[in-house]
Amino acid sequence: MDAVKLMNRTDTKFIFPANRLPAILKAIGHHYFALQIGSERLASYKTLYFDTPDFHNYIMHHNGKLNRFKIRIRHYVNSNLFFLEEKFKNNKGHTIKKRIEVSGFKTKFSKKEKDFIWQYTTLNPNILEPKLLNHFQRITLVQSTNKERITFDIRLRFSDNKQQNIQLQNIVIAEIKKDAGTRSVMEQLFRREHIHPSGFSKYCTGIASLYPQIKQNRFKYKLSQIKKIEYGIT
Repeated sequence: MDAVKLMNRTDTKFIFPANRLPAILKAIGHHYFALQIGSERLASYKTLYFDTPDFHNYIMHHNGKLNRFKIRIRHYVNSNLFFLEEKFKNNKGHTIKKRIEVSGFKTKFSKKEKDFIWQYTTLNPNILEPKLLNHFQRITLVQSTNKERITFDIRLRFSDNKQQNIQLQNIVIAEIKKDAGTRSVMEQLFRREHIHPSGFSKYCTGIASLYPQIKQNRFKYKLSQIKKIEYGIT
């Protein structure tokens, strides 16, 4: 894992029905190592996302703007670690991530945490507020020869400050994270299986689902696609 932290990387996402995951894992198993913590290969995550009162980060993503940020606190449940994380998507399509360890979830940032946000973003940490909490479980694979990491996220749940909840139990969000130019066995398998790249933001999907009053025109097709997979609609 240390060799594939990939804090500066390209990401490609795919979504497909959860009942296809066992066959996919079986087909590529000899090409990858699986991350195991203790006796567990299924890791649990909770993520608290922050945005401005007018949802600036969400709107930037909705409008297709690059050079955009996401701010979150992620709880790595299996190891009980919390990190304040900043993700930056630049105009070349690369994702760059910075993070510092923090004590837990919170609604306000300390001076150290504010300095971190000032240093790496154009956002004002004094006006950021919690907007969305998600839960999911993840299988992580690492390529045995190249700098590539693959994650499969399942059992995704969203909740907001009003305790509204949405669950996506029948969808897998796969993400291939790699250095530019790295050859991916998984991408080749997905092509053969007619599983095509599909942009998916957990934050934006959660916000669009839980805040119906917010602008979401560009996500309507994606939300419809997710609904069809979740409920087996053909």
